[in-house]
Amino acid sequence: MVDFSRVVQNAGRVVENANRAIDDAGRSVGGFVRRAVDRPVDARRPQTVTVAAPRAQVMQFWRDPENLSRVFGDHVRVETVEANRLRWTWEGPGGTTTWDTRVDVTSEGLAFVGEDDADTPGPRVVLAVSDAPRGGTEMTLRAEVPVPDLVTGALTFTALYRARALMQTGEIPTLQGSPSARESEGDA
Repeated sequence: MVDFSRVVQNAGRVVENANRAIDDAGRSVGGFVRRAVDRPVDARRPQTVTVAAPRAQVMQFWRDPENLSRVFGDHVRVETVEANRLRWTWEGPGGTTTWDTRVDVTSEGLAFVGEDDADTPGPRVVLAVSDAPRGGTEMTLRAEVPVPDLVTGALTFTALYRARALMQTGEIPTLQGSPSARESEGDA
């Protein structure tokens, strides 16, 4: 004969243990999220993305000012000043910042280097390219610019992500024009 009181008691212990495990997992995840959010953002920390494209195509892509304007987003415009010189215009909450860089081809990739003055180093956006272990090309981007609040690790990763999308699909993913925000038929 089945002792239902014992079955109910055991089920209660299982539920208590499950709740304890869920609470422990929540504390662990909460601690992880807190550490990630509280960690200071270092704009100079390089970000890396792999693209299914040969190195030569990646280098050609990053030398085009129109591509640079697209991958850095709505707040950046890059234009050619003269051969191997680009003008970067960054629009942010504090106004517009503009500087010129020369384009240096290095053994690692490309460096967009601004002029140094005696007191402060000039802006640098450095792209390193290398063969990816399983094919394609790894792109690593690091930015040291006069607008550190604008150029964060997140922005450099976004630029790499957009560059990969453009090279592989010919377009940048967007939510603009998404029907998810439209009114339903009942709301009209």
